[in-house]
Parts: sequence; structure tokens; C-alpha cells
Amino acid sequence: MAEANRPAEARAFVLRAAVAALENGRYQEGERLAGAWMAQHPLDLEVTLLRGLALAAQGACTAAAPILLGVAAARPGFAHPCSDLARLLPQALSLVATQFRACRRLAPGDDRLTLAYADMLHEARRPAAAAAVLRALLRRRPTLATAHRLFGMVLLDLGDPAGSIAALRRATVLAPDDAAAWSNLGVALKIEGRFDEAARAHDHAVALAPADAQVRLNRAVALLRAGRMAEAWPDYEFRLLIGPPPPLPRATLLPTLAPAEQLGGRTVLAWHEEGFGDTLQFARYLPMLAARGARVVASVPAPLRRLLATLAGVDLVTGPPAPVPDHDWHCPLFSLPRVFATTLETIPAAVPYLHADPGERAAWASLLPAEGVRVGLVWAGQARPWLPGFAALDERRSLPLRALKPLAAVPGVRLVALQAGPAAEQARALPAGLFAAEPMPDVHDFAATAAIIANLDVVVSVDTAVAHLAGALGRTVFLLDRYDSCWRWLAGRRRSPWYPTLRIFRQTRMDDWAPVIAAVATALTALAHRRMRG
Repeated sequence: MAEANRPAEARAFVLRAAVAALENGRYQEGERLAGAWMAQHPLDLEVTLLRGLALAAQGACTAAAPILLGVAAARPGFAHPCSDLARLLPQALSLVATQFRACRRLAPGDDRLTLAYADMLHEARRPAAAAAVLRALLRRRPTLATAHRLFGMVLLDLGDPAGSIAALRRATVLAPDDAAAWSNLGVALKIEGRFDEAARAHDHAVALAPADAQVRLNRAVALLRAGRMAEAWPDYEFRLLIGPPPPLPRATLLPTLAPAEQLGGRTVLAWHEEGFGDTLQFARYLPMLAARGARVVASVPAPLRRLLATLAGVDLVTGPPAPVPDHDWHCPLFSLPRVFATTLETIPAAVPYLHADPGERAAWASLLPAEGVRVGLVWAGQARPWLPGFAALDERRSLPLRALKPLAAVPGVRLVALQAGPAAEQARALPAGLFAAEPMPDVHDFAATAAIIANLDVVVSVDTAVAHLAGALGRTVFLLDRYDSCWRWLAGRRRSPWYPTLRIFRQTRMDDWAPVIAAVATALTALAHRRMRG
């Protein structure tokens, strides 16, 4: 028996070693390991794939092409090997594209390869190039449902929701059992505010794939944007099944509470899930846990800890790398609306619920403009390149600083830069004097940002954490909102049920910021006039 297992053990060793070599950039070593095994086992498809990937990663695209195509032909139910290369080399778009082209020269009629190429271009944020590939494919194969489905999503990124809906409807006609096509159709209809149609499409998708977490999450987001919160929260929990598993067991996840249910004697650990803005928005629920008798512990990243310590009823604010505190229940902050069965009518909207330190506020006051309407400005969000599709979304919600120059021309306005991260460097490319103050290089957490905001008259921000912070502080916020806005800003509203002091300035056409900026300039002008009269 031991003798019989030796070939299998040797193969497993080669596979592990070759995969590790590729994942760590040792492509020549991976090629050598795979080639040595193939000399004795030329029909081993998995090792053949690894050798083809190793050659491609070294730039030997012509040599790799027939190998990768051979593997693709032998494994029709798997992802195309060129897609495997794209996942292996996410930062080497040029090399991956060269390999795709080398394969397509040998197999110009291979639909799966062409679709994989278009998908790679789409993921690489080259939607115009992806659209060109798909249009050519659809001229040749007009009934290929998967091409229509991908084309619909590409058209969304190109700012053509109507075209996207048409393509996705065609996909559902051609493949009525394709849950992804129905779900994507629901996404496109939601963006256009056609909520009843979106709900029907999402319901159809869920009926086809009830266990698909992304399908359930897509339906939740559509319901939330329509204001149908009670229906949405159960589906929204499916986000916890996407990506890495939650850090704590589901068995102790805080359940939805009955209206009069108490938590006396229980410790609830509320933890930061991902976005700073999400935690700032849903921190409002922590005092509500305390009001039910719970001992409340918040586990959040260091930049949030000093600020969240100002929340009423929070017993302890901690976070990594400190050990996880003892607790009876845990809950990601994003699940707290579900815990309290929040509806549009029961959103806890009392502000402020976060507070700036008075001494720190006074210290910053001397460094900020003493006169005029003090306007904090944020023009870009966090790109989060590790999240699939988020970089494209961030491009739509962010805008270049130069587009906001009309705000600086409003008489009486003094701009204060609140932008953090790489986008802050855009200020260097504009004329000196645009900003009356640029305090962020000396800011290291949200408590300091809160102290600055407490000295301002208004914050003008894209949809990012600073907008939530200013709203939680009860300060006036002018939100620059993209056409395909986040669910939390709902649709057709100029005010937010989450933040009474926040006013929404929303695009009426995809990627068209000029009317939004003009409207904000008008609002700032009115604010300056009121200030002068007062």
C-alpha cells in the first residue's frame, strides 16, 4: 500500500512546490518543477497548467499559448487558463494582455477565451476596450447569453444604464435560468430607480440561486435603496459569507432583538467590519445596546478609538492587536440595524452622538481661518483595491480636486482641506492659496479630524468617512453624491434620514459633476450672504 501511494505523494509534492513557486514569483523554479514531472507524466493537466503559467509569467507568451489552449480544451468546465494567469499576476496587466492576444491568434473563434479576455479588461478598469471585444463577439455570436450579461455590466461602467438594462434583459431571455443575469439586471434597474422592476428581477435570481450570497446581497442593497429596510436586513447578513470568514463564530452573533428584550448582565462586543464610514454611521446603535442593559465593548481600528470613547454607554473601546475581550454576544457594527429591526421610520437620527474634545477643538481653532465661511473639503474616497469592483465604484464617487475650483471663487468662502491619503497630493498641482488651511498632515486619527470639523461652518464631501463623521457631530454637510449612489442615501431625496444636518447634491447624469458643483456653489453663496447679514 505504501508503494502504491508513492506516485500520488510525489505528485502532490510537485504540485505544492510549483504552486508555491508561482505564488512567490519564482517562475523559473515553477517551470523547472513542472517540466521535470511532465517529462514522465506528459498528460498531467494540472502540472501542464502550472508549466504554462510559469512560462507566461516569464514573458514567454508564444511558447505558453499552445500549452494554455490545450489545457482549456481538455477542461471545458473550468475557468480559462488565461484567467488563472490574470489572477496570478494582478499587477501585470500588460503581460496578461499579451498572453491573451497570443492565445487569441491561435484560437480566434474561441468564445470562452474571448469572454475571458473581455472580463480581464473589465476587471482591469478598461471598460471601453472590454466593450469593443464584446461587440465584435456579439456580432459573431448574437445569441451568446454570457456575452450579453458581461456586456451589460461593462456598459454600467461606461455610464450607460439604459444600454446595460437592454443587454441584461437580452441575457435573461437567452438564459432564463441564469441567476447572475437576473441579479445583474436588478442592479442596473436599481441604479435607474426602477425599484419594483429591480425587486422582481432580484426575486427571480434568489429563486434560482437561494444559497448564492452575492445574489442575496444584491437584493438587499436594492431593497435598502428603495427604503424597504425590514425586508433587506436578513439578506444583508449574506455579506458575511463573501470573502474571508468573520473573525468570530456565527453561533454567538447577536440575534435580532424583540422590542422589549433586555440584555442585562450580557457583554456585547461590537466590531469594525471594513469601512471607517460604516462604523461611524452605525456607532449610533451602541448607546441603544447599553440602554437594553448590555455592557458594550467596541473593537475598532486605532484611528477610531479616541473618538468612539465619546459615545454614551460604551464601557470599553479596544481593538487589534489587543486580545478579543470576553463577551456573550458579538456583532459587526453593520449588523446593528438588523439587530434593532430598523425601518425607515425608526432610524435613530438624533445628533450629535459623537463629540470633539473641547480642548482639542480650541487648539485647532487658532490654526484655522478666523473669518469667512469655513468650508471643509473632501474630494476622494478610499479606493480599497483589494475589494473586487470597488476601485471602479470609487472612481465614480470621487472627483479631481480641480473640478472643485469654482467653490474657491465663492465670495467669503475659506476652504480647509480635509482630504487624507494619496488624493491629498492633488492640492500640490493647483495654485497656492486655494486652501486657507491644510491641517491633515498633522492629523493622526478621527478625534483630531472631529476637532477640526467642530470649528467649521460646513463640510463639502464626496461619499466617504468624513461625511459620516461630520453628520455624526451634528455639523452641516453638503454631500456630493454620484448617480449610482450608495443605498444609505436612498433615492429622490435631498435630505438624509440618517443625518438631519446633511444635504444631498446628487448627479442627475452618470459622471456629470458640473451641475452638482454649481449647485453647491450656489448654496455656499447663500450661506455666505446669510453670514454677512447676520
